[in-house]
Amino acid sequence: MRVVVDREYPVSVEKLYEIITSKAFFEQRFAWGGVDDYRFDAFEETPEGMLIRIAQPVRIKTDKIPGFARRLVPEQGELVTEFLWRPAGGDNSSGYQARYRFQLGGVPMNVEGGMVLEADGENHAIQRTEVTLSSSVPLVGKKLVSLLAPKVDDALAGDYRQTLRYVQSCS
Repeated sequence: MRVVVDREYPVSVEKLYEIITSKAFFEQRFAWGGVDDYRFDAFEETPEGMLIRIAQPVRIKTDKIPGFARRLVPEQGELVTEFLWRPAGGDNSSGYQARYRFQLGGVPMNVEGGMVLEADGENHAIQRTEVTLSSSVPLVGKKLVSLLAPKVDDALAGDYRQTLRYVQSCS
C-alpha cells in the first residue's frame, strides 16, 4: 500500500531543511508530546548525507486489533525512525531529498519511502512524503497493512501539525 502526502510550509526550502535536520526540532517535538524516553542513535553527516535515527520504546494498544493480527503485534516495541537527507539530485534542481523509514520492532511490517523538499517561491516550501507499507507475513500481512495504513496517515498528519507549529515558533 502506498501513501503520498504533500504539505506546505511558510518558509524557504533552505530554512525548512535547516529546521527538520536540527536536534532542537526533535527535542522540542518530543517535549510537546511529553516523551522523554527517546534516544538519538545517529545524528551526523555521513558520506551519503545527513543521517538522523531516533529510537523510542512504545506501548501498542492491542485491544482494538482483531484477534488474527493480535498475535503478530507485541504490546511493546521499539520504534525506530530514520532519515537520510541529501541535496536533491539533477541539474538545475534545488531542494533536498531523504530516504525515510520507520520500523516498530516485533511488528512484521515495513514503512519506507522518501521525502522531498522543494521551493515554491522565495518563502514557501513543499514537503512531499511518499511511503510504502508492506508486510513479510503471507496471507494476513495484507490485512495487517490495511489495518495500520490509517494509523500511518494519522501519524503523517500529526507530524505536519507539529512541524508547522515549530516552523511558526521560529518565525
